Order: sequence, then C-alpha cells, then structure tokens
Amino acid sequence: MRPSGRSSAERQTRFKHFRAAAKTGSRRTRGRAHSSPGAHLAGRANSIKGPTEAVFQRQSGSNLLIVGQSEERSVTLLAIALVSLATQYPKKSARFILLDSSPPGFPQREFLQRVIKAVPHEIVQVNNSNLAEIMNGLAADLKRDEKDQTPETFVLINGLQNYKKLRQEDEFSFSSSDAGSAVNPAAALMSLINEGSSQGFHVIATCDTYNNVNRFLGRKTLTEFEMRVLFQMSASDSASLIDAPDASTLGLHRALYYNDREGYIETFRPYALPGNDWIEEVAQHLAQLLS
Repeated sequence: MRPSGRSSAERQTRFKHFRAAAKTGSRRTRGRAHSSPGAHLAGRANSIKGPTEAVFQRQSGSNLLIVGQSEERSVTLLAIALVSLATQYPKKSARFILLDSSPPGFPQREFLQRVIKAVPHEIVQVNNSNLAEIMNGLAADLKRDEKDQTPETFVLINGLQNYKKLRQEDEFSFSSSDAGSAVNPAAALMSLINEGSSQGFHVIATCDTYNNVNRFLGRKTLTEFEMRVLFQMSASDSASLIDAPDASTLGLHRALYYNDREGYIETFRPYALPGNDWIEEVAQHLAQLLS
C-alpha cells in the first residue's frame, strides 16, 4: 500500500532520479570501477539539490545503516541502493550478497525478488541454511592477498534484527564443524564491517530499532557505519544514533540522512514502494547500459 499524498507526478519524478543516477553510473563504468559509487536513497532532499545519495569509498566506515520501523520504506531504500549501485559497475566488477528476512509471500519479499531479476550482476541470496557458508566465504575473501581480483562487494541485509546468528554476542565463538578455521557468521560480519570497507567490502543493513542496533552491533561497531538513515523514532534513540534528537520530529513521510565523516544531517522524502512498471524500465535500462 502506498502512503497517502503520493501523486503520479511524484512517482514519475522518482524514476527521473533513477535515470540521473544511471547516467552518472554510465560515465563511471567507462572509467575506473572503484571511483566512489553513490547509492541513491530514493528520495528528494528538502533543499534545492539533487536526490539524497550515500557515497561508498574504499575507506574505513564506508557502510550504511538504515534504522526505523517502516519495513516498506526500508526495503525501498535497500532496493534502489542496489539498482543505483548496479548502474555504476560492469557486471563482473561488482557482486551483491542479499540477506532478506521478509517472510515468503509478503509484498516486500516479492518486490525484492522482482528487483533481483532486473539486475544483471551476480546476486547471492542468503538464507539460514547457507548463512554460515556464505559469511565464512566472505571472511576468507577479505583475508586473501589478491584483493584486486575480488569484485567490489556489497552485503545488503534486510532486517538485521531477524538474524539471530549475526548477534555480536557470539562474535568470538567458532563453528562446531570446523573449529580450527571457520568463525561463526556473527564474527564474519564483524570482520566485514570493521575491516572490509577499506578493501571493497561494504555493508548496507536495515534494522528496526536502536535497541536492536545496540544488541546486534554495539556502540563500537556502530561507529563503522558512518552513513546512517533514520526514520521517525524517539528523541533519545535519535540522539544515540546521530547525537541529535532530530528524528523525533520527522513524521511519516520524511527521513534523515546522517554522514558522520562529513558532519552533516540532511532531511529527505523517501518514496513509496515502486510498481512493476518501474522495475521493468530498470531492467531495460540496465540491459542497455551494461551491454
């Protein structure tokens, strides 16, 4: 269901912003693959500027955390971040690892599945059965000497709070099947967050509340997410996440983008879940752009 107040003109503007991202991406794909890709956050800034964008660089802290209890908007941000990043890399120079905790049959899950089909890049879908295997594989890639041969890697987690195996309290435990070499998924995730972004491994995660952020990441690891998006929440939770109570006055149709490295907070308007027409046009545009 779309929030009230979304006009057809605004939905057209939403895709216009994607096209702008794609044009930027087409220029970048002809140059160096690792030239600071930006993930559009599917929203218009409330000042006179382009759409809000999170820029990923090979430096510490270059991860994005999205916090709020609006599952639809969190999924929308995650999906359009995926699409806008895909426009900026040739197919073999980037890969996406997707952990989606949406239950089968839910609109958010079906939407993400349609977006995945529209993106021609490698997208590895992770579930509880292969979580340990995939996370340990990523941890092994992080330790490899030939990192220049590893594609830029974006780990997208939809609903971090639903992955109990990723809670930081298990950070130092080991896999019972291979205690000598395989760390558990929580430890692998912590390695990716703390060490990965400077080597081309970036985490984009959504989480419902600050309490769960604290339970799964902790204060120290939170500092490795220098880019954060907040939806409406209490003043105390907002202050814990961005050192300001601003997210307590957002209302239903606004969000905050916080950049800790650059020291600014930006208010923007996230869009509703895109429809099938948007996804079809995304597929066509990516096919043309990356052919």
